[in-house]
Amino acid sequence: MYNNGTYSPPPHPFYFNVVAPSHGSAFYVVILSTLVVVSILSPLAVVANGLILAAIWRNPSLRTPSYVLLAGLALTDLGTGLISQPMYVTHWLIYLLEPRMSDNKRPTFVIRAISYGFTSFFSSITIFLMTVMSIERWLHMSRRSLISVRRAYYILVSLFLFAIPLTVFRVSRGVKQVSSPSGDVAASLSMSLFLTATSIAYFKVFRIIRRHQQQIRATQMTPNFAQTSINLTKYKKSVFSILYIVVIFYVGYIPIMISTRISIVFMNEVVVIVLNVSAMFKFLSASLNPILYMWRMSDIRTEVKFLVKRVFRKRN
Repeated sequence: MYNNGTYSPPPHPFYFNVVAPSHGSAFYVVILSTLVVVSILSPLAVVANGLILAAIWRNPSLRTPSYVLLAGLALTDLGTGLISQPMYVTHWLIYLLEPRMSDNKRPTFVIRAISYGFTSFFSSITIFLMTVMSIERWLHMSRRSLISVRRAYYILVSLFLFAIPLTVFRVSRGVKQVSSPSGDVAASLSMSLFLTATSIAYFKVFRIIRRHQQQIRATQMTPNFAQTSINLTKYKKSVFSILYIVVIFYVGYIPIMISTRISIVFMNEVVVIVLNVSAMFKFLSASLNPILYMWRMSDIRTEVKFLVKRVFRKRN
């Protein structure tokens, strides 16, 4: 309930206490602005990630282990833009325009459940994939990679299947209005574990790059200089491409993770605003990722250009 300008703590982030925001207030304007941005990002994420998936699918030369994993990330971003973002906008528009309809006993509860469920599903897969992609780059750089194209497909299928019961568990806790401290601590520890694994993998990658650079300098000083067997420039470009994706992931997911944990124990208008702005940055990553692929990866960029030209030719 909304009493004396403060919220009572909600039992679970799946719920929020109904507040009647006044039209034109700072709170109303900020929330509405974030919804407008998310609405614009949604079709961009769908189209851009759809092009990435089509490019990898139609060109067999792009079906490498790293690109297969990248396709999995593009698929989750596509689902985010196609399902999670529209449901999120619908949910919060009802809250702003008809706050009484946001009562948990109303039919809009279903919209909230779908929004929370799909967001949780795609977010879980994204977190798993970012960790796997970082480890794959480390193994590839150390020439100990055990991931083939077939195994990459198995990994993707396994991650999607594993995310289903995890999402059902989270949504069921939300429906029952359960927020156990042990469950929240476990979720935070799991997220921290994946972030730590990703960071360690990249730390090892840069150590390998540094060692190869030192070897090249030492080789260039010898009389019988010969080109090293490793194409360091090519490896560095691929490593930094995935690193940029990881940075976007950190920027998009860490704020929402922190703000969600805060909202479990404390809630007011400022926290609601922070939650929505954090969600906006999270949804932004689904649109930025495919743009990054086309910028950093020339083979994907070439294939996407071909697809776009082909579409326009058919229309003409």
